[in-house]
Amino acid sequence: MSTKLQTILQAACSLPSIPRAVQEVLGLLEKPDLTIGELAEALSHDPVMSAKVLRLANSAYFGVQREVDTVESAALMIGIDSIRTMVLASGMMDTFKDMARFDRQRFWTISLLSAYIARDLANSVGLNGNKAYTASLIHGLGVLAIHKALPDLADQIDQNCKDECPYDRADVENALLGFHHGEVSAEIAKGWKLPEDIGESIRQYPHPRRTGPYSLSSIVHLSVALAMDLTDDMPEELWVDNLDSSVEELLSTTLDNLKTLRPRFDKSREFVEMLVTTH
Repeated sequence: MSTKLQTILQAACSLPSIPRAVQEVLGLLEKPDLTIGELAEALSHDPVMSAKVLRLANSAYFGVQREVDTVESAALMIGIDSIRTMVLASGMMDTFKDMARFDRQRFWTISLLSAYIARDLANSVGLNGNKAYTASLIHGLGVLAIHKALPDLADQIDQNCKDECPYDRADVENALLGFHHGEVSAEIAKGWKLPEDIGESIRQYPHPRRTGPYSLSSIVHLSVALAMDLTDDMPEELWVDNLDSSVEELLSTTLDNLKTLRPRFDKSREFVEMLVTTH
């Protein structure tokens, strides 16, 4: 392992962990028989999360006619799936908030949006949607670790990449560092004891290996591309032309289904942008 990679991983290890209250709620959210009442009780134990849930329920996004004033009513309106995303987003954004000279809003928008897209894409081709969601959500944590450990070099990387496709930044990092952020993210995932295939998919996502028509790494690759497209309003021909050739079959299937999937992606973008901008 190179000295630079060791420095970056040490910086990642020194980052504060996600708050215990957030971890407890996330653990509860994994229960298959979770009730809204149980979730509301857990949320109510943390004043910050309670306030965020109430603020979210009363936002223009949900268009309520009268004020929602209890955590249980808010949880019922928002739904377990959206609360999971809110809690994850809040915990991770708070953990990585002290990042100067870095476009945090765009970063978190793409990370969260790619997670939603990845789950829909994975489900549409018979892969594990939850694993795809997790892999896409944390695919870029290595970017944050590089910025924390080597800020001047990270600035140089920022200046030398357009960041318009899933492999653009990784290729510049490889040229300057000898490795890329996906490899760093994979090591972080390993340290968090996430399943090995999640880590490997993140490691490979900039240039997925051909292991069949669909793979977890190709799902992450295409999801990040679509998230960039939706966030930056790219013309379709730009993001399609900038994909790695290994995802051709998945791209073909996705484009066939895009008319059905696009409204879901647009709704996810609206929700994610609201979360990020109001955090």
